[in-house]
Order: sequence, then structure tokens, then C-alpha cells
Amino acid sequence: MNGEQPKTILILAANPKGSAPLRLDEEVREIKAGLQRSRHRERFVVEYESAARPRDVRRAMLDYKPQIVHFCGHGEGEQGLVLEDETGKPKLVSTEALASLFELFSDQVECVLLNACYSDVQARAIAQHIPHVIGMNQAIGDRAAIEFAVSFYDALGAGEAIEFAFRLGCNAMQLAGIAEDQTPVLFPEVAAAVRQPQESKVSGGSRKLVPVEETPPSSADDRPRLFISYKRGVEPDEPVAVEIFQALSQDYDVFIDQTMPVGTRWAERIEAEIRQSDFLITFLSADSVHSEMLLGEIETAHHLSQKQGRPTILPIRLAYRDPFVYPLGAYLNGINWAFWDSPIDTPRLLEELRQAIAGNPLSIATAQAKTDLTDSAAQPSSPIPQPLPAAQPVSLKVPLEMPEGTMDLESQFYVARSGDAIALETIGRQGVTITIKGPRQMGKSSLLIRTMAAAVEAGKRVAYLDFQLFDKTALTDGDRFFRQFCAWLTDELELADRVEEFWSLPLGNSQRCTRYMQRYLLKELGSPLVLAMDEVESVFDTEFRSDFFSMLRSWHNNRASAPLWKQLDLALVTSTEPYQLIENLNQSPFNVGQVIELSDFPVEQVADLNARHGKPLNSQQEQQLMALLGGHPYLVRRSLYLVTSGQLTVAELFAEATADRGPFGDHLRYHLFRMNDKKDLIQGLLQVIRNQSCPDERVFFRLRGAGLVRRDRQTVLPRCQLYAEYFQEHLRG
Repeated sequence: MNGEQPKTILILAANPKGSAPLRLDEEVREIKAGLQRSRHRERFVVEYESAARPRDVRRAMLDYKPQIVHFCGHGEGEQGLVLEDETGKPKLVSTEALASLFELFSDQVECVLLNACYSDVQARAIAQHIPHVIGMNQAIGDRAAIEFAVSFYDALGAGEAIEFAFRLGCNAMQLAGIAEDQTPVLFPEVAAAVRQPQESKVSGGSRKLVPVEETPPSSADDRPRLFISYKRGVEPDEPVAVEIFQALSQDYDVFIDQTMPVGTRWAERIEAEIRQSDFLITFLSADSVHSEMLLGEIETAHHLSQKQGRPTILPIRLAYRDPFVYPLGAYLNGINWAFWDSPIDTPRLLEELRQAIAGNPLSIATAQAKTDLTDSAAQPSSPIPQPLPAAQPVSLKVPLEMPEGTMDLESQFYVARSGDAIALETIGRQGVTITIKGPRQMGKSSLLIRTMAAAVEAGKRVAYLDFQLFDKTALTDGDRFFRQFCAWLTDELELADRVEEFWSLPLGNSQRCTRYMQRYLLKELGSPLVLAMDEVESVFDTEFRSDFFSMLRSWHNNRASAPLWKQLDLALVTSTEPYQLIENLNQSPFNVGQVIELSDFPVEQVADLNARHGKPLNSQQEQQLMALLGGHPYLVRRSLYLVTSGQLTVAELFAEATADRGPFGDHLRYHLFRMNDKKDLIQGLLQVIRNQSCPDERVFFRLRGAGLVRRDRQTVLPRCQLYAEYFQEHLRG
């Protein structure tokens, strides 16, 4: 080895002005120090180019003729890697350009390490020309990036092969307690991967190293892909799901999240698996029908099925006979179900699932069969399943209610706020517009149904539209959206559909829709109508949002000149601040009429709820709950429900608050899942947690609408301490 030429490691670093600051100097310093102390330090020479511009990269490749190229900085996924321009500002370099560059130097470069977020896209392309390339399949934090790189080069300095060095880098993150060991991805030389398949796995089988060109698929690759959707830590859901997974895995490619780590990588994997699956098997019990995460998976599968024709949803009711709660019923009532009552049904269920995968319908396939099943429930009219008698505290004077979903009109746990009286008084008048605003899970929909009930009591007709249920295709096509809007409204009012007749007019969509409302619906009804629209923020990202909302504003304005329009009341519910998204505020329906903004519970209302639950918390524990949750209505109710029903002690509630299987695990994972592919929101939330600021107003309004942040004067803060602690630990950017 004495006559062997040393290998050159070229380190290229870029942290442009205006980008998030990275500890790149520390990374380079630690790499150099590790190599300097290694046994084979004479085998390596390190060259370092900081503030790298495209021109600098080209010249460095020519001057140093490196065998290993290491890039540290920012990545933007499909858009490319971020270098610097002549002024130090960000300069995106495309995947194609990088792949072409390394093709030119393929005779000398042996390894490329792209230590940047979402750089697996570039790594895969470069690996067509370079034997070993490492990229990151998601956002990676500074600490994780440094830990991986230093350990990787420590191994090379000890004389180990690149595959071993890669594994050691991943293991170093595990040893350091950093849950990002699945973020790096190694793309080995294709020929080597085929000759030595054992090199394609990380020890323990937790990671597969994907070659750039896959070997010809075996017959197993043609097997249907199944996704198992269930609620963790719940019986019978989890035991049944695991048993079904084990049985079906013999014949199908089945995914279950049993071994998935929590974090952004976890959320990314869940979405990717649903997207690739042919069938989503979802297990639904009295407990899991209220799971936010389960609903998120079903929603994702539903929208993907509309867009790409799969996955097919196969709902399995686990000893659950009640009607599906809203909005779950909107996705599942129109498709077939299967039913499991006890473990003796498992073999039959397995056979039924195999038949469904082969193309046959599930057994509960007709409206009558569904009615027979749900009518056999002990309390078929109850929209919220009640706890088992054993969970009902003797000291509680009213039946305990599960905290999820819209609250029943007769609920003894509904806390009325000042906005309630305003809404109920306003809807009793003629020709009004009401906007209910507030972050997610603030009680907006519960207030809306009370407003609707007051309208019915006042003799008005009510048509309720939940904009979450619009087809995704309709949200990309204005003509289709306005047609569906009119058709859906007509169906809610149980009138004959005349949409096609009005759409034959040579007018714009908002004009056709307005004529349909004025010349047909309002005239045909001849009585006051409340048009209640929930989740209208679903339209905010569409190209036709201004047309739609200016149309609603014109309906509001028309009341002043046309008596017929006074028959129409508008009730709008939104969690996202619309003002940043509507170009002309004079055409917005959100700043006219009665605007009601809901906020978190103050200390007094938390104490009131505690009293309604039989005072499971003492005064000091009430204050501790307030400090943790900040008066978050849903989380406060969930906490009191879990403690009152005996599912958790008060000590366990606080000790396990941020745990994956803790009292809020399902809720927290749902937020991770929803943010998975939204890098701007991830970066924005991390900036709020670290710096108490969010310069991008659009990002702030999105985060506030999701119920994750709040504004206190000029400071932007996490909505509650629970969110600050959990997302600081599990988000990387």
C-alpha cells in the first residue's frame, strides 16, 4: 500500500444568503479531524471549496481530480441542489446538469455523497455513471448530517469499504439517539449489486439499498400490493390487523406500520405506500372510527382512487354496527363492507379478503344489507358511540362522551362561547351572512350545526355542503367545480337537477351559477334558505377561487337591490385566513356580515369542563394541563375523557404526552402525515419553534389554519407546549 496514490476527497459547501444557516464548517472540520487521526490518513487528501458556485464545482473537478466528492448544503428535491450565484444568493442546479457533469468524470470519481435534504433524486441520476452515490430521501437535520458524514469518513480512514462506511454512518445516528437512520440511501454499482446481493442490505434488514437499474422483476413483483390501515394500541383492531397481515403476506405484498419509526420519514413512507397500493384494508371499531390518522389514510386512498383508479378501499367493521360517523361515512357508505364479530370469524374474513382482491365484492354489498347491520346496533341513532359501562364513572351525573368529531346538539360537554349567542341571534334574522373562523379542532363545525338547528327552528330550509368532499378533479377544473356545486346543492334540496339546461347559456361559470340560484332554486323553494358551507378553505388553492368567492360576495350584495336574494342566508366556516388569497377584498364574502372568530379555552372554561367530567383533576393539575395544551378544546376534552374513563391516570397523561402510543399519539401523527410533503410548512413550523417568528405570511396562515401556531402581538408561537416539544423532536429541516 506504500506506493498507492492517495485519494482526493473534494468537499463542496454552499449556504447561500437567505437560506437556513447550516453548521457546514463544523461538518468539514470534524471530517478532517477524523481522517487525520485515522490509521490510513496517508491514503486521503481533503480539498475544500466553500460558497461553491457552479463555476467553482467545474474548476475543482478539473484541478483536484477527486475520487470522492462530498456536497454539504441545501437540497430541493426534484428542483435540484442549491449552490450559490455570483452574489451569494441561492442558485439551483438541476438533476440533469449534475448527472451530466459526473458522467464526464466517471473514469475518476468512485463515490459521491450528497449530504443535503431530499438529494436522493440527484443521487439516483448520478448513480447511472458513478459506482457509489449517497443521497438523503427526506429533510435531514444538521446534527444527523454531521453524525453520518463523520462516521462515514472514519470508516474509510480505517480502511473499510464504502458499503460498510455507509452502514456505520446510519448506525452512528442510531447510537446518538437521532431517529433519522433511514434518511441516507446508498445507490451501489448495478453489477456489484447483482453479483453480491448481500451488499444490498443493511444489517438487521431495516434498510434496502436500491440499485439504479432494477433487476428483471420476479413473479412476486406482480403480486397485488396491500396497505393495512388500523388504529395502534387498540383491541381488537391491532391483533386482528397483525393476524391478517401475517396471513396475507404469504401471497401478497402487504404493508403494515408495525416497524415504522415516528417522524417525517414515517409520514413520507405511509403516503408512498398508500400511493403504490392496489387495496387499502381498513379496520373500523367503535374506537378507531374516531382516529384522525385512520381518517387521513382513508381520505388519501379515496382521493388517489378518484385520480388514478386505485387503491380500492376494503372496509372491515370490527364488531361495530353503528352508522359511520361523519365524514367517514361520506367515504365508506357508498362502497361494500365486510364484518368481523369475534376471532372465530377471522378465517372467513381472510377468505373474503382474498376473494375481494381477486375482483369479487365484499359480503355487505347492498343498501338493505347495510341497513340490517346498522339497525341491529343497540343505539343506532347515536352519532357518538358511548363508553362501555365499566368506563362510566359512578360519580358522573351525565353519560360520558368521546371527544372526537362534531358535538351532538344535546351534548352536556359542549362549552358555549360568546360567539354562540351572536350566531344564534343572527341566523334568526332575514338575509344574513355569517363567517365562523378559527383553527382546526376549535369547535367551528359544532357551532355551525347549532346555527343550522336554530335556522330550522326559525322555519328556514338548510343545505349543508362540506367542501372536503369535492372531487379532487373538480378542484382543478373551474367548470366542473361550479357544475358540481349546483348539482350537489340541488340534491341537498331534493329538487330536480336542471344544471345542464343553465350551462348551455353562453356565460361564465359564476354567472351560470348565479342564474341557477336566482331563477331556479330560490324561486322553486319560495322560502328562506340557509346555505351552510364547511371547510371552504379547500377552494383557496384553486385558480378559480376569486371567481367563486366574489360570486358569494355578489349574492350578499344582491340583497340590497333584489328582495328574492333576502331569502338566502350564507354561513361560511373556514380554518385558514382567506385575506392573503383573495386579490380584491371588496369581492370577499369573509369580511361582511357577522364574523365570529373562535379561540382556545381560557382557564375558566377548562375548569368548567373539568367540573362537568366530575373533577378528575385538582386545581394544580388543571394549571398543568393548561400549560401543556394551552386550552386546545379537543385536546383538553380528550385528556379529561381518558382520565375520567379510567384509561389513564393523571400521572400517565402528563408523562406520556409526547409518546407515539401516548394519549395524543394519533393526533400528533396525523399532523406529521399531513405535513409530510409540504416542505414550506415544515420549515415554517421549525422556525416558529426555534425563533418565534414566521416571516412568510402565507405559511403562517396555513400553520394557524392547521391549528399548529398562534400569534401574540408580533411574536409567532407554537399553539401549545405539546406541539413545541413533539414537533421539535420529530421534524427535521
